[in-house]
Amino acid sequence: MSTTLIRGAWVLAPEPIRDGAVVIVGDRIAAVGTYTDLAAEYPGAAQHGSAHDIVGPGFVNTHGHFSEGLITGIGSDFTLWEWIHTLIRPVDPHLDRRKAYLGTMVAGIQMLRSGVTTANDMFVCTPTGTPVSPGVVDALDELGLRGVVSFGAGDVGGAPIAAQFDEHEALREAATASRLCTFRLGIGALGGQTDEMFARSVDYAVGGGHGVHIHVQEIREEVTATFARTGRTVVAHCAHEGLFAAPTLAAHCVWVDRNDRRILAEHRVGVAHNPVSNMILASGVAPVAEMRELGIDVGIGVDGPASNDSQDYLQALKTAALLARVHHRQATAMSAYEAWEMGTIGGARALRMDDEIGSLEVDKKADVLVLDGRGPTLANVHDPYQAVVFVAGSREVSEVWVDGIPSVLGGDVVRVDPGEIAELSRPAAAELVTRAGLGHLSALVEA
Repeated sequence: MSTTLIRGAWVLAPEPIRDGAVVIVGDRIAAVGTYTDLAAEYPGAAQHGSAHDIVGPGFVNTHGHFSEGLITGIGSDFTLWEWIHTLIRPVDPHLDRRKAYLGTMVAGIQMLRSGVTTANDMFVCTPTGTPVSPGVVDALDELGLRGVVSFGAGDVGGAPIAAQFDEHEALREAATASRLCTFRLGIGALGGQTDEMFARSVDYAVGGGHGVHIHVQEIREEVTATFARTGRTVVAHCAHEGLFAAPTLAAHCVWVDRNDRRILAEHRVGVAHNPVSNMILASGVAPVAEMRELGIDVGIGVDGPASNDSQDYLQALKTAALLARVHHRQATAMSAYEAWEMGTIGGARALRMDDEIGSLEVDKKADVLVLDGRGPTLANVHDPYQAVVFVAGSREVSEVWVDGIPSVLGGDVVRVDPGEIAELSRPAAAELVTRAGLGHLSALVEA
């Protein structure tokens, strides 16, 4: 197995190390310590990084939708329900495995360039009988990006339940065959499933030992509609029906009250906070501080390319801290360290993957981020956490290692040609919006 030593002026291990280094052997972290000690201990190691860089664990993106990879920057003037009906539902029936692959490629390149090493995704499409979502796994494996993949199922629109579970199974099989991907059961939203399908979803997840990825209480109308139908909030109904017996990641959780938060904490439900998309869609501000005070594991997500619309994780990281400060009107509402923690080990805990990823510790997976300190942006690092959250941009991401293998070197992806992917995506995106009848919203389609 190859041995690699990555040096940094700061190594953000659980305890930050000045002039430190990380040693990778195979797909694991073999050592973390000072550069002087590790260079002497591993004299034959290939060396990366520099005496000026910041080295940390890769970011864990806890929520996104690669299904939106070809419709970035369109329909962003709607609130959530308007956006779903105007943009997402018309697109869903026209996605296929090829478009899933290309959309994941386009969005995944952006994630890697901004330091993401793990992406928790929910692919939303209309099952056609031919599996669509395995295209996500195809792309993630090719890119070298770790994935937690799910299909956002829902039958309220009339899609046959059997077809939904066929899609689950196809994605599960693809993830099982992948080196980098794991599977979760996806539930688009509680309101998108009939009682029959939701019961089957609970049985599938709990009985099959699968994790769950679900949207929860993103907007007030969702809470109202669910309460009118079930007599409970989404959180309370999911708990009552047994869903939280499976490891669950709940995306958004904007409109959760004290009882909802208590239930989430009791069942160890992880939460994905999506500050940018919540602002774009005017959904509200999630009570992140209140949830964290209860011990709820909260990570940060970029959300989908049609609701963020950027897939730049550093933007989401910075926005999380700034939104908390302006919402509470206190500069201490969220520190840079707290945001960084949510973006790394906090996200790993929310996904219950913290035994493998999220921090630079011996025997964990070698998912490593290097921020270039040789240029002017990070020339003077007074506090490394503030430098990462408030100062750095994606241009400072010089290297990204996933499973001990470089996915980004010299500031760009190394396993695919970004220009070629962009060129392949253009006709696919134009075809998609044309077939969805969205030409009036897109300049890609000639009038």
